[in-house]
Amino acid sequence: MNDTALIIELVKNIGFPAVIFAIWYIYHKSQVKTFEDIIKRNFDVLKDLLETNQYHTALLSKIESKIDMNLWCPVLRNEILKPDYRYKNEVK
Repeated sequence: MNDTALIIELVKNIGFPAVIFAIWYIYHKSQVKTFEDIIKRNFDVLKDLLETNQYHTALLSKIESKIDMNLWCPVLRNEILKPDYRYKNEVK
């Protein structure tokens, strides 16, 4: 039985309470569909945010490693990458 046939049978047999139940049933069905759509959209948004967060984490990790290796500043980077850098600092 489909929904309309069920509602018509209930109205014939029960009367006014069946009309109230039918109205509630239709409202409930539409609300469930609305919530399913909202949950699906939220899931898609959260999935995109997770990917963005992972990308930002990777970029911050690269920046942190550059800072830790003192490769952030171009002047210091050139000084560190010179072959005699260690020896100059150890002699002093």
